[in-house]
Amino acid sequence: MIYVHTLRPDKVFGACRRFVQAVFGESFIEEEQLDLYKITKNEVKPNTPILLSCVTGYDASGRVEDMATNQKQALSNIALGSAEGFALAEKAINAASKNGKWVMLKNVHLAPGWLVQLEKKLHTLKAHPNFRLFLTLEVTPKIPVNLLRAGRILTFEPPDGIKANLLRTFNSISANRVNKAPNERARMYFLLAWFHAIVQERLRYTPLGWSKKYEFNESDLKCACDTIDRWIDDTAKGRDNLPPNKIPWDALCTLMSQSIYGGRIDNNFDQLLMNDFVKRIFQPSTFESDFLLVDKVDEHGNKLVIPKQWYQRRVRGSRALSKTARVELEPRAGLLAICNTFKSVIICKAISIEKETHCIQVIIVTFHDSSFKILSFQKIK
Repeated sequence: MIYVHTLRPDKVFGACRRFVQAVFGESFIEEEQLDLYKITKNEVKPNTPILLSCVTGYDASGRVEDMATNQKQALSNIALGSAEGFALAEKAINAASKNGKWVMLKNVHLAPGWLVQLEKKLHTLKAHPNFRLFLTLEVTPKIPVNLLRAGRILTFEPPDGIKANLLRTFNSISANRVNKAPNERARMYFLLAWFHAIVQERLRYTPLGWSKKYEFNESDLKCACDTIDRWIDDTAKGRDNLPPNKIPWDALCTLMSQSIYGGRIDNNFDQLLMNDFVKRIFQPSTFESDFLLVDKVDEHGNKLVIPKQWYQRRVRGSRALSKTARVELEPRAGLLAICNTFKSVIICKAISIEKETHCIQVIIVTFHDSSFKILSFQKIK
């Protein structure tokens, strides 16, 4: 691992994954589906806030909204950031704590000063047993420590890799929905899951994958699933099978590229790229048994085709999917992902503190042309 980190820092994540897999087994690194309702209902007290911590560009509020809709639970949404928002938030909390409703405060990291008052309020709050408070925030050191200690923290971020993204998508779609007639619906869901994974994975390689960070998230996936269901149901009219050439591909492609996903894009080149991905993935030939998802997975020329059987089981056991992290990107994209991980700026990181000499060893690293360069290694008293 030390040699890999020194010679090929772009391979560190893959090497760590293989090491953990070899020591603890494949099941240890597989992502488990988070049961948010179970946590909300059974593991959290009424006066304990649920903090949904998200990375920049990822929004977890849609999960809470979907959960509230499925459970037929009243939910009040309030965005913080202004004096009016603070007044509405306090009013909503006071009312919901009495009648047992839910409240979700969005972007609370924009109001760290007000969160101190909220923490004190929750400490003395006598709430209804069904009352729950959700706080969405980005990762930042400005959040009061006492609020973090008092709350239940759940971290949300896009999956790392095509395979992990596909598995998360399949876990979020119920089997009853997938198996609903016509039979072609399952293949359409797989195409959407693959498209969603490619779109999100390329965000890790900005500005090579996309020119900027777009907020492609699970709300886009949910909207796309609903769109596919509506058009498939209207076209199939209750039949068990639907010929692929009868599927309204033009309508689906337009909605995907111009509204659902493309509606977030404000760059002409990114829009052309989005249009190309949509047209290549959503077409009648994808229902052929030998349709290629990726014509060259690795240096050996291996190819990746759409699985013929149930997709989740096939994806979970596929090794080829783990090799497609840089689909449609040049080989140096892995180094660019590492640069993005460290925000592509000069980093001064204290790696150890020597108590005897009261010195801090600092290593200063810069990124140039997607490569690492150590500028200095010194001790600062």
